[in-house]
Amino acid sequence: MHWLKAWIKASRLPAQLFIFPSLLLGQGAAYAATGAFSTGRFVALLLFGFFMHFFIVYGNDYSDYETDRLNTTYTPFTGGSRVLVDGEISRHHLLWATWLMAATCIVMGFVFVWLTSLWLTLILVLLGLALLHAYSFHPIRLSYRGFGELLQMLGVGLVLPWLGFLVQSNHTTAMPWVVLAWLLPSQLGMAISTALPDEPSDRTSLKRTTAVLLGGMRAKWLMFFLYFVSFSGLLLTHAFDVTMGSTVWFIGILSTLLVAQFILVTQKRTTPGQPALVLLVFVSILLNTLMVIAVTTQFFLVV
Repeated sequence: MHWLKAWIKASRLPAQLFIFPSLLLGQGAAYAATGAFSTGRFVALLLFGFFMHFFIVYGNDYSDYETDRLNTTYTPFTGGSRVLVDGEISRHHLLWATWLMAATCIVMGFVFVWLTSLWLTLILVLLGLALLHAYSFHPIRLSYRGFGELLQMLGVGLVLPWLGFLVQSNHTTAMPWVVLAWLLPSQLGMAISTALPDEPSDRTSLKRTTAVLLGGMRAKWLMFFLYFVSFSGLLLTHAFDVTMGSTVWFIGILSTLLVAQFILVTQKRTTPGQPALVLLVFVSILLNTLMVIAVTTQFFLVV
């Protein structure tokens, strides 16, 4: 039972909020373009999302072990699962689990090719795996060289929605690139926010996150600006149909969260180790997730 609890802890299931909405976004765009939706393909993408999620969280725990050992300001959303630091799972077993999940993702990539006859689906699966490898593992390890958040943005904001669209639609055209582009700043903002609590240990271990490179205050303002750009861009390009009641509710909630984020950014106590920063990260994750869900809902309602 202890072994099972340790692996559940390592799997960090709430972090599916980074994966599932992006895959569903692409599927919503596919439904808007074709008027068709396959439950079987949805399930296949759901399984792939779990396998990719496990590959990411296991890989990050393995590669960030030394940094996580120094981390005293971790939160429920940041700083890894702590299973290695607490000695609940060995690094050897976690590495094997990481590569097992990678292999399973590749198998799912071939399943997507079989379903769609599009080799581009397998290429996107491999690209997603390559982005995580470049983020966490030697020899590239961009999370320690800088620009790691950009890789997260590309993976969650571009690769996953595109894959969801291709698998559901069987089409390589009609992807709503403009809407996707306006969501990218928000995805980058979320990546920046989830590194804010870990800034002290990241700085000590020479991990060059945005918070380390710019300092916590500048990183927080940059994060807020990115969210503001995404929200404003989606409104200005009419990605939200304000004639729909559900859309008006989403806009109201998103506006409220954006104001809350602004207030938290201006507070001096919003620093690593303080509850205010935990709340800021939570608001950031919720804001990005609801922004993606709002656009996805719009796609499903237009047909």
